[in-house]
Amino acid sequence: GSEAESKSRGVQDMDAHVAKAWEFWRSMGSPKFHVAPMVDQSELAFRQLCRNHGATCAYTPMLHSRIFLEDPKYRAEHFTTNKEDRPLLTQFCANDPATLLGAAQIIQDKTDAIDLNLGCPQRIAKKGNYGAFLMDDLPRVQALVETLYAGLTCPVTVKIRRFDNVEKTIEYAKMLEQAGASVLAIHGRTREQKDASKVLAEWDYIKAVKEALRIPVLGNGNIRTLEDAHALMEATGVDGVLSAEPLLKNPALFR
Repeated sequence: GSEAESKSRGVQDMDAHVAKAWEFWRSMGSPKFHVAPMVDQSELAFRQLCRNHGATCAYTPMLHSRIFLEDPKYRAEHFTTNKEDRPLLTQFCANDPATLLGAAQIIQDKTDAIDLNLGCPQRIAKKGNYGAFLMDDLPRVQALVETLYAGLTCPVTVKIRRFDNVEKTIEYAKMLEQAGASVLAIHGRTREQKDASKVLAEWDYIKAVKEALRIPVLGNGNIRTLEDAHALMEATGVDGVLSAEPLLKNPALFR
């Protein structure tokens, strides 16, 4: 596109964007303890259970943007919430910007933010070309975030995995901030590392991203106890932590 066209995408005034991102963060209560998105698990009842026991924010399970846009039955079944279910980050997977925007606009007033899943490492994500497999196509990732940023009334957040070197990971995170993300959650493992029990999440990567970005950053990986959560925040400086599978064993982990 023309120079004017490329200029109209993403964040024009970074200082203003950063100020707005922190205002959004504070409006949610600066939540430190997050229920991570888990397919078939982080449903409304489970989110409420965790909120009642120390969690201060929660993600929906990953929603498939195309099906969400096209199928009211899917929407009714997979997106349920109520007024106590806040702050809430509603997560979509997508690879087409227009489809993602259409899906997100349906519920932008029923959630605190729309989250883009850039972290799912499962085989289904590879087959559908979404989640962590979009790391091979960063211009598309950029277009997805820029389209949400330009077209939504609520903020955009992103959940990512790291690349296998720090510089590339930082560059990726900064691109997302520039594209319009207001909060970025980073998982310390790469997409090749699916099994949480086998690999220690690398907190150094999380710390490097937190130091490089100006928007709020959340860390994810290896949070099995409240002590782990505090240790991660202390070691990396992140603004909050996500926990996934360990919450299934202990929904009161954050208490």
